[in-house]
Amino acid sequence: MMISERQDKILALIQKRGRISIRELQELLLVSVSTMRRDLDKLADEGLVKRIHGGVELLSQHPTLQPEIAIADKTKLNQPGKQQIALTAIAQLQGGETLYLDAGTTTGAMIALLGQVTPAPLVVTNSVHHASQLADLMVPVVVIGGQVKLSTNATVGMTAAEQLGQLAFDVSFIGADAIDLTAGVTTPDLEEAAIKRLVIAHSRHAFVLADASKFNQRAFAKVADLEEVTIITEPNSATELASYQTKTQLKIGDQS
Repeated sequence: MMISERQDKILALIQKRGRISIRELQELLLVSVSTMRRDLDKLADEGLVKRIHGGVELLSQHPTLQPEIAIADKTKLNQPGKQQIALTAIAQLQGGETLYLDAGTTTGAMIALLGQVTPAPLVVTNSVHHASQLADLMVPVVVIGGQVKLSTNATVGMTAAEQLGQLAFDVSFIGADAIDLTAGVTTPDLEEAAIKRLVIAHSRHAFVLADASKFNQRAFAKVADLEEVTIITEPNSATELASYQTKTQLKIGDQS
């Protein structure tokens, strides 16, 4: 089990119980006490949990822990910024790539532009909504199977992960609910986080698309460290993000 996956499971158990002992965690996850202590120290350093005598408890009142927003509500948010991000994302393509397009409204802003790329890319997506729109534009598309999460229209679960594990991408465009200097890229849902991690691992170039509201925020499940990705964001966040450039490459949307 990867370290990030183990830490996601630890967080899920702590969230379910509120408080749990180190011994219980060790027995449930079949790891040594020293490994468990290192994981808990890291989660505590990231401000997600609090170490207590013999165990750990959830910081339920974390001031920046982002909740999940339904896709219908996300669509209404910051549409100009998402268009600027989409234009910059499309500029990363030369045509003919095999690319992954994550579920979400910021990645969704790329769809109309993908219909104009020549030669046409092959787009793989876990969004049934994106797949339908791409097909309407005659863009070659492969939709990943699995259970459809109704709040985001994203396929998740073992079937989706097994399919993605057999694929490779020239480039991927990933959505994010929260980005933080210490916690990295995070999202509220464990299963979606696992899918995003797998895609990044199978991509030659991985881009995270995020508007200004996503920075200096944390969500429940870890997706990636900042060093693993390039972040595409909107112009009005540029002056506030100088500190992020020490850990990742930023591409700022064109204001013209």
